[in-house]
Amino acid sequence: MNSASNIESRHSKTTMDHVLKYTGVFGGVQGLTMLMSIIRNKLTSKFLGAAGYGLMAQYMTIAESVNQATNFGIPFSSVRHVSELFESGTDEEIRHFVCVVRTWCVWTTMLGALLCIAGAPLLGSIFFEDNQSGVWSIALLAPMIIALGMTAGEASILKGLRRLKRVAFITALGAVSTLCLTVPLYWAFGIQGIILALDISTFAVLAIHLAFTTPLYPWHVAIFSRQVFHDGWQMIRIGVPYILAAVAGAIMATSLQAVLKRYGSDEIVGFYRVGYTMMVTYAGLVFAAFESDFFPRLSSVNHDIGLRNQTINQQIRVSVLLIAPLLIGMMVMMPVILRLLYNSNFLPATEMAICAVFYTYLRAITIPISYTALACGDSRIYLAMEVIYDAFSLFIIAFCYQHFGLIGAGIGLSLSSLFDMCLIGITYSLHYHFRMTFPTFSLALQQALLVGATLAVCLLLPPVLKYPAGACLLALSAWRSYGILERETAIIPKLRKKLHL
Repeated sequence: MNSASNIESRHSKTTMDHVLKYTGVFGGVQGLTMLMSIIRNKLTSKFLGAAGYGLMAQYMTIAESVNQATNFGIPFSSVRHVSELFESGTDEEIRHFVCVVRTWCVWTTMLGALLCIAGAPLLGSIFFEDNQSGVWSIALLAPMIIALGMTAGEASILKGLRRLKRVAFITALGAVSTLCLTVPLYWAFGIQGIILALDISTFAVLAIHLAFTTPLYPWHVAIFSRQVFHDGWQMIRIGVPYILAAVAGAIMATSLQAVLKRYGSDEIVGFYRVGYTMMVTYAGLVFAAFESDFFPRLSSVNHDIGLRNQTINQQIRVSVLLIAPLLIGMMVMMPVILRLLYNSNFLPATEMAICAVFYTYLRAITIPISYTALACGDSRIYLAMEVIYDAFSLFIIAFCYQHFGLIGAGIGLSLSSLFDMCLIGITYSLHYHFRMTFPTFSLALQQALLVGATLAVCLLLPPVLKYPAGACLLALSAWRSYGILERETAIIPKLRKKLHL
């Protein structure tokens, strides 16, 4: 009995080590990329101001939305197939499928560019008071859409070939090139240089990807090949439900920005984008390993309910342990961080970002559960959950913004994440028999109380009391996380030993 228990304990400890290790690896890569982009955001906000930053955000959202609507899930589904060929296929088979991926990327990016041009009048009427200038501006985003789609295809090839170090280096190099190309144009032309800067920088990133992928597999496409069309069709069928969920999210984001602009201004859109970036994008680097590491592990045990639940609970535990202290620290230091990363003009985004804290915290619980449908091949359930969530999210954020202003948008984000957790928790417990263990629930509740206490401290106390109280809450959360990680993993003790602590 004790022997069996020890074996199970060792297995659990090894798995927790794996989760912690790769969460750190991918999170570190994502953090490095964000660090380099911080400089670009700082200079961009200086040269464009809040209104220009909001306008740039709109252009990026439009281009990304059109790209996601027309890439048919190729960046997602092709990684899986290339990876399978890398494990058991021949070099000729890999070479052929790389051609398939690139050919389909050419087709889909051309479709995206045409859709952008054809839909420019409609989008212009939604986002711009001067419809004529808005139409021309959106139509000029077509080159950016082509570059985005082609870049995603090249990145998927590298990921499938397990060249993750190369992917990380390219991502960092792309961030540097974007900084070097966009900031001088913003400085020279101001708002008028936004579209030119976006087009040039995205093509530069594509060129960087090609420089690293073509030596492995030279560029070759077969535009009119029936065989290539047939071989890529299965890839499309797998990726479409996944990408439809992304499209629903993109439509929600685009619609929300339109609502914020209609009832507010370009400045409000800029403040919202900054607040979202601070509390969701930057803090969300803990989630960087989900698609690259957690999803394959979950897929490998999707037929075993016990192992599947264990895998999900372990991922939730590690995510909560890492994200809670990070969020508490960011809330306490939010005004300082905004001044450092942007400037004092963006301080109105402070309370909105703080009120959105539970959006990010609850995602640490929800995302590992939500991957169950994809791991089990039930993409329609995953799509249904995403569409329901996006519809509710748009409604609640718009409603809260209309009644409480920018801080209401942050509250709406947190409420939407609470709704998502309840929806997925109930649905997946019925369909997939998901069960959160009591230790995981207890841990999540404890850290949630500390996050909530910090939220109250930041909103209600003056700075002279906020910083000491926030520091105490941060220390308590970090101490709790450190103690559990030290007990349940071997990485922390090894690190202490190396540092002679």
